[in-house]
Amino acid sequence: MATIDDFVQDIPFLSFQQRRMLKEQAQDLVLWGLDGKDHDIQSLWPAEYDKTSKNEVRKIYSQVMAHIDALRHTEVDYSTFHPTFDFKEKGANIVKDFLAPEKIMGKCPCPRDGEQTRCCNLKTLDAVQQCAFACAYCSIQSFYSSNEVRIVSDLKQHLENMVLEEGTWHIGTGQSSDSLLLGDDYGTLTALFSFARLHPEVVIELKTKCARTDWLSMDIPANIVSTWSLNAPTAAAKEEHLAATPHARIKAAAACAQKGNLVGFHIHPMVHFCGWQKEYAELVKFLCDSIDPKNAVMVGMGTLTFTKQNLRTLRESERPTRVTQMPLSPIAGKFSYDLQTKRQMFSHVYSCFPQDWKENVFFYLCMEDPSLWQPCLGRSYACNADFENDMKEHYLAKVRGKAN
Repeated sequence: MATIDDFVQDIPFLSFQQRRMLKEQAQDLVLWGLDGKDHDIQSLWPAEYDKTSKNEVRKIYSQVMAHIDALRHTEVDYSTFHPTFDFKEKGANIVKDFLAPEKIMGKCPCPRDGEQTRCCNLKTLDAVQQCAFACAYCSIQSFYSSNEVRIVSDLKQHLENMVLEEGTWHIGTGQSSDSLLLGDDYGTLTALFSFARLHPEVVIELKTKCARTDWLSMDIPANIVSTWSLNAPTAAAKEEHLAATPHARIKAAAACAQKGNLVGFHIHPMVHFCGWQKEYAELVKFLCDSIDPKNAVMVGMGTLTFTKQNLRTLRESERPTRVTQMPLSPIAGKFSYDLQTKRQMFSHVYSCFPQDWKENVFFYLCMEDPSLWQPCLGRSYACNADFENDMKEHYLAKVRGKAN
């Protein structure tokens, strides 16, 4: 059977743009691993057709694209998805002698220009680069071409000499790697905790999908907020490879909270699949049964969202996944679910939380359209600054409460 490139190139009368789009659809079909004739582009395209008829070729093209679009608008059925890729062969290596570059502080990837989403103005700290997990949708894989997990070996010294930009109050460490996967094996947490003590009015957020708890024996400053990314168990099992199960993550968070430390949660990226309502409801119940909301700072929500580079990396990886079996609606310069689907998902999850959580925990939508806030959370903000100020007030109130 011809390769996708050769097959698409052999089809006459298609424009460059049409060939590109057909190739992308063909790559997604392979990744989805669907049964029967839906499996690959060559099965969908007639074996015999009139290559001299421009009208026939264009008609077949339209039919194939419409068929794939219909698949994208169908809820993902994970019961038929059994990825066979050996993710344990990812082979991430630890590099300890990586000296900090001149700049390891960045900013939130939200599109702030034009305020297309509500942005909290998060600053990001790249203490570690690359992640040893293999989540199908991960944007980190698009940032770094190597599987090497690189650790800033002079982090403590670098942070002690760092002058923070005026207005910095919230720094996240989970944008370029998993914050807790390596624990304090290489002194990263020791450096971050020392940095937190130097800046008690700055919230340092750790973000993880692991279930390590050995680091809890350390003296953790009150302004360190440890957060866990959560997902429906099926989505986690099928797409978040090598990461801890959602229940294991929540148990680790409970251990952290029981030690008197602040925790938070990112129900993100939510996946629209058969049975999502029940699974996310059960996830929220387990979370609320495990954690006292007085120890929780925040719950952020967001759905699958991709950049062009992220999609390109996914398609070229050839790793089985169904995360791209979605409409890929263009929103704020990226691709995601349509607003109606997002509204349905966020409203459902928020409704599952009991009132004491809604009163004690800061809920927000991460990198989502401003029009979703009012119908989903019952509140909205006129601008990014209003959102940031409200978040800052809630976060720092929790931190001060723990410090006292």
